[in-house]
Amino acid sequence: MQPDEMKALRKSIGWTQDELAEAIGMSRVQIGLMERGVATIERRTELAVRYVTDQAKMFAQGVTVNP
Repeated sequence: MQPDEMKALRKSIGWTQDELAEAIGMSRVQIGLMERGVATIERRTELAVRYVTDQAKMFAQGVTVNP
């Protein structure tokens, strides 16, 4: 995942860096560093970002999953 893609995913759901950081268990500072390309985006971070943004999009569309 490239820094601009991470930022675009976050913005596509209307979240701040703080909100994304809280959702994936990181600090806002670390999110900012990754979005600017200063820090490496690890694969596990990429997967977490993709998961929470997908879930947020589904929630916004009213999609529910019954366990």
